Amino acid sequence: MRKLKNKSSPLSSKLKSEAIKVSLADKFVAFIFKLLRRPSIWFSKNMPQLREDIQKSNLAMSPEVHISLVLFFTIMSMIPTILGVYVIFAYRSIVGIFLLPIAPIVFALGLIAPKLSQSSRASAIDNELPFVIGYITTLAGGGISPFVTLERLSKVDLYPATAKEAKRILMDINVFGMDPISALDKAARYNPNKALSDFLGGYTSILKTGGDMVSFMESKLKDIFTYRTIKMKSVSELIGTFAEAYISIAVILGISFFVLFAVQALLGQGGGAGLTGVVIFSVIFIPLVSALFIFMIHSIQPKEPFTYLTPYLVFSFSSIIIPLLFIIPQIPFYTRLGLGLLMAVIPAAIVHYRDASHRKSVENMLPSFLRDVAEIRKTGLAPEKCIEQLANRRYGGLTKYVETMSAQLSWGVPLRKVMIDFSRSVRSWLVRAVAFLLLEVVDVGGGTVKMFGSLADFSQKMSEIEKEKRVTLRPYIFIPYFGAVMVVATTIMMIYFVTMPLTGSFAGSYVAMDLKLAVEVLLSGAILEAWIMGLVAGKMGEGSVAAGFKHAGALVVISLVSIYLTRIFLPGSPV
Repeated sequence: MRKLKNKSSPLSSKLKSEAIKVSLADKFVAFIFKLLRRPSIWFSKNMPQLREDIQKSNLAMSPEVHISLVLFFTIMSMIPTILGVYVIFAYRSIVGIFLLPIAPIVFALGLIAPKLSQSSRASAIDNELPFVIGYITTLAGGGISPFVTLERLSKVDLYPATAKEAKRILMDINVFGMDPISALDKAARYNPNKALSDFLGGYTSILKTGGDMVSFMESKLKDIFTYRTIKMKSVSELIGTFAEAYISIAVILGISFFVLFAVQALLGQGGGAGLTGVVIFSVIFIPLVSALFIFMIHSIQPKEPFTYLTPYLVFSFSSIIIPLLFIIPQIPFYTRLGLGLLMAVIPAAIVHYRDASHRKSVENMLPSFLRDVAEIRKTGLAPEKCIEQLANRRYGGLTKYVETMSAQLSWGVPLRKVMIDFSRSVRSWLVRAVAFLLLEVVDVGGGTVKMFGSLADFSQKMSEIEKEKRVTLRPYIFIPYFGAVMVVATTIMMIYFVTMPLTGSFAGSYVAMDLKLAVEVLLSGAILEAWIMGLVAGKMGEGSVAAGFKHAGALVVISLVSIYLTRIFLPGSPV
């Protein structure tokens, strides 16, 4: 018995150590809650809505624990607030005013954190929802039970946000012992995405009453398309509002400050301070404002679950050319800066353009391919043979993939392997999602003519929505163009009209050197601002910063050409 006990003790100690293993973050949270337990419980009792807000968010903690963390970080943030009070009264400095609101801001952000998390959770589901409902419709048509549907959906990598929702429901079923219908009811009640919540509510009602599941799914799918179209229009209008605000802040207000600093520098009235203001405005203020607007636009735009990072990686490597150009002598600084920024974005712009053009060609031709498969399927041929029959047809960018699939199927490769290879080879989430649905149609439903026709209609509708989105957003590309051209043109004209009366009297003096420095700083700031606005143009009009690389390059070219045309046609100008 002693020997047996000795043998089992290492195993029991190992299990015990695994059972009590807690991360450092969990220990920290537990310590904070223990420290601030009483005020946290008092706050949570007086905020009954907080519990529901947390259940609808991605925060995996109780209201009391959340409040304790909010109180802790608020207390910590009171240190700079107290420092601000000290700076105001001890040094009579206005800088202290900026430190005063830090603690209230931290407390307010902590309280609204569940709301922000809800918004993020709902937004992540939005883009996946049509495909998910199409997927559930396909499985329901094949007679798959709701529980099996949830299990399969939780393992689909193409829909990461919805897979998380499926795992939440499965946890309620498997861990907390709820029956599937009750778990779906709970998910419908606490899901922040209204469309998914309505769908789950109707889904459970159909399960309870035994209604026509497939008919319900098809009607819901139509509602989702209508909802997506309406939301696309509202997002476009909101982006338009952001574009106007960006022009007001970065261009109109920006030009005012730019002119103020520039006149200071050019007229020698506190020239050093004027040039410093130009540098701070161009290098710090404009990039921060632009980054803020890019973030706000990103938060409201429909986005795919995966990002194609190659253009950004190419830009990171090609940016090395910018500091290298600064060592070239006898070339104006603004020219070196402009050429460096241009050469940094050209490779990334080429990579993104080729990928975007190819992806668009494949997405546009996918509905035609599925429609042809559905038509050939009416003859009674198997899905594999239908694809082989289409090998000689032209489908634009999709043609080579159809030829590859046909060749693989003729060699006896299983359809699942063929579709997985096709999905991995195309860098389009839309195409991958449709390919996955096509595979499920064949696996679950046997690939009937009706299912292929429904899939063709589905992909056609998604393609039309994507086209409408591109057409709606395209006009916003020109707003940053307008702003960048205004900044560059205003800077050039200001330099010309302010400095021309001064060049004769200052020629040959040390002030002429200061004038040359001021002109280079002003023009460099204008070129950098135009380049940054090009990135914003890509995000506004095409949905990604990578799409802005070509616009940034185009605006740098416009800026440099404008400067050198001024030199040609106004030879006496200091530009």
